[in-house]
Amino acid sequence: MPTAINGFNTLRQAPRRVFRAFWETIPSRIRRTPLMFRAGRYIYRRFSRNSERVQTHYTQFMRNPPLLAVIGALASKYPGEGGIKIASIGCSTGAELYSALHAIKKERGDLNLIACGADISSAVVEVAKRGVYRPDIPSAEGSFYAAGRPEVESSDVPSLIEILEPLPDGSLRVRDQLRQGVTWLTADATDGRLLELIGRQDFLLANNFMGPMEDPLAERCLRNMTKLVAPGGYLIVDGIDLDIKTKILKASGFRPVLAGQDEIWATEAAKKGWPWLRWAREPLDRSEPDWTWRYSVIFRCGDQ
Repeated sequence: MPTAINGFNTLRQAPRRVFRAFWETIPSRIRRTPLMFRAGRYIYRRFSRNSERVQTHYTQFMRNPPLLAVIGALASKYPGEGGIKIASIGCSTGAELYSALHAIKKERGDLNLIACGADISSAVVEVAKRGVYRPDIPSAEGSFYAAGRPEVESSDVPSLIEILEPLPDGSLRVRDQLRQGVTWLTADATDGRLLELIGRQDFLLANNFMGPMEDPLAERCLRNMTKLVAPGGYLIVDGIDLDIKTKILKASGFRPVLAGQDEIWATEAAKKGWPWLRWAREPLDRSEPDWTWRYSVIFRCGDQ
């Protein structure tokens, strides 16, 4: 019986594969016309949006350099006295938070960063706290969700030398100036008590974990994230359905930060394949009425 079911699913997917192959033959300039944007959105909403809701612990160092550069530039405007609070929710094995800390310290080494990472899986939180990774091997094996791809590829090691130091056994450890003093917590991003645990943040990273959620849960989670941002602070949110993101953030008083928008939106190579893949990046379309919310990743709490 399983063989028959698998055969039926393969047969059912065949027309979709044929149409996707045809779509890829259409020149890019034509695919970017308003008519093709509408066709792509229909395909996404009808055939891709509710498929493949697979949650993984995949994360990567320096995953989106333009995004990290803008975060560093925004943080550099803060005064030296006091501290900047930054948290990564759904932190997985810690690569994103460590990358953000590096980007900020590179801009302003004098800033006092109060950092926190939280994830629903205690196993990946322990990996993040330890801060040790092996090239080409995912560190999240055996944790709450699938591990996904490795945090570090061998080819990327030389470019990460300011973040990771080689160890004698061939592994890599996050350098002390980034690793020490970070608080790591096991917590659910949808839990309303999260504000009591970590307080309001100047920078809140909430990337790439709400996309696989069912819509009501994703909406509840994003609303919970908005409560964690201090007035004038920044919410960094990506990897979530664009309709949900636009609806919630536009009504919540958050304003898009457009600095580096095109580069940020175009950088993630892992998010290619729209409109056929749920996690793929929709092409930036400035004819969309709410395009500034729809295609922004960084949002400021309150008026800019």
